[in-house]
Amino acid sequence: MQVKQVQLAQNVHANYDSTVLDIRVVQSTTTSAGASVWALRNSAAATTNRVLYVKKIWMQLFFNGTGAATEMQYEWIKGVSCTAMSGGSAVTGLKKKTSLTNPDIDARVLDTGITQTGISQGAAFFNMAWCRLTHSATQAGGISQMQTIDFGEYPLELLANEVLSLRQAANSVAGDCVSGGVEVYGGYFS
Repeated sequence: MQVKQVQLAQNVHANYDSTVLDIRVVQSTTTSAGASVWALRNSAAATTNRVLYVKKIWMQLFFNGTGAATEMQYEWIKGVSCTAMSGGSAVTGLKKKTSLTNPDIDARVLDTGITQTGISQGAAFFNMAWCRLTHSATQAGGISQMQTIDFGEYPLELLANEVLSLRQAANSVAGDCVSGGVEVYGGYFS
C-alpha cells in the first residue's frame, strides 16, 4: 500500500506543472471591505475537465505606514462561476519545471479590488488580522508570524471558473501589506 501511494505521488508530480505564485499586496489607498485583492482562477474551458490543485498557501501581514489603533483583516475564500477576472496586474509564477507552461492559471493582484465576473463567493475558510504598528528601531511587532495553510494529501481543488481569493474582511488603509505565496499544480501542461 505504501509503495503504491509513493508511486502515485511521483506520477502526479512528474506529469503536472507545479507553479509558485507570489502574493504581494501593498495598499496604496483606503479600500472598502469585501474587495478581492489577490486571486487565482482556473481559466480552463468547463468542457476540458482540467483541475488546478492548491497545495500550500503561506503569508504574513505587516504595516508600512503611520501606526493606528486599528487592525487589518484578510480572509481566504473559494468562489465558483467566475467567467473572467480583470483589473490589476497578472501574477507570473515561478515554474518548478521551466519547460512547462500552464495557461489555465489566471492570477491577479490589485490593492483596490479585482473584478470577478459572475462569481459566487463561498464562506471564508481562513481569517487573519494584524495590528497597524509602525515598525522601527524602538517599536517591534509590525510584522506578523508567517502563517501556512498546508492542504497535505488533499489539496484544494479548483475546477474550471473556480477562484481562490484573498479578500479584505475590513476596510484597508494605505500601508496595509500582505506577502507570501501559493503553490499550485495541475491543469493544462505542455
